[in-house]
Amino acid sequence: MATNRPGAKNEGAGEHAVDAAFAEVMAAEQAAEAAVAACREQAERRLAEARAEVGALAERSVQRYREWCARQAAGQARALAALAAETRAAAQPVALDDEARQRLEQAVERLADELCGRAGEPG
Repeated sequence: MATNRPGAKNEGAGEHAVDAAFAEVMAAEQAAEAAVAACREQAERRLAEARAEVGALAERSVQRYREWCARQAAGQARALAALAAETRAAAQPVALDDEARQRLEQAVERLADELCGRAGEPG
């Protein structure tokens, strides 16, 4: 049923414009939601990549620390072995030949003379 009122055509055009504007807003909202979802997916991928990199870095750090500890332990073991060898060598009796024994006896006599105040006196 057609209306012969003035402006009836404008009402139809106005409704069409409102419908078009509403559709445009709905499309923009959908596009925005899709963009937000895409950004969220990208952020989640980047976060997963960063977590994987951090995990790999942590594993390498732990491995390097273990290697360092092993090197330090080996160095300490070598130092202790050398000290033990020196201790064993120092615990062995000293073997002096006749000449060394005579020099030692002379040194002991000189020391005794110095301690007793007889330095330089004929013995």
